[in-house]
Amino acid sequence: MRKAGICNQSAFVEPISVTKPTQVGSGDEFIRIEPADHLIIDYTLDYPHPIGVQHVHFEMTSTDAYADQIAPARTFGFVREFHKLAQMGLASGGRLDNLILVDDDKVVNTNLRFPDEFARHKVLDLIGDLYLLGRPIIGHVTASKTGHSDNLALLRAIDAAS
Repeated sequence: MRKAGICNQSAFVEPISVTKPTQVGSGDEFIRIEPADHLIIDYTLDYPHPIGVQHVHFEMTSTDAYADQIAPARTFGFVREFHKLAQMGLASGGRLDNLILVDDDKVVNTNLRFPDEFARHKVLDLIGDLYLLGRPIIGHVTASKTGHSDNLALLRAIDAAS
């Protein structure tokens, strides 16, 4: 991102400001957004060993905050799933140098960039999914054990409410 640079645009894009709480899911698997003055994400990941429980609190206060704290987080997968996906002709973009591969005991192919890199990648996914509405969203997102389908369900709820 930094090498490519930023080109300021003359047009203004009106962000979507969340005015009331909206939640999808319940119990310990949910995603919720409520009013805030900028984008805030609290994400809790809970995966089997060796990943475990991780929590990330991120506030989109600047492009530098995103570039430093979230953008470097790589996708991840388990060795047993990677082999199955490859046999099905999927995961063709996944290479050992651009993802974190985990077996039953440890990360097998790299060193983590952050102790909570797995949860940070989930925040990265969430930010990308939020932008599918075509405008920035202002709100406080709290998510636990969610993925793309949950994120998209939240977007549908936000879109229906606006």
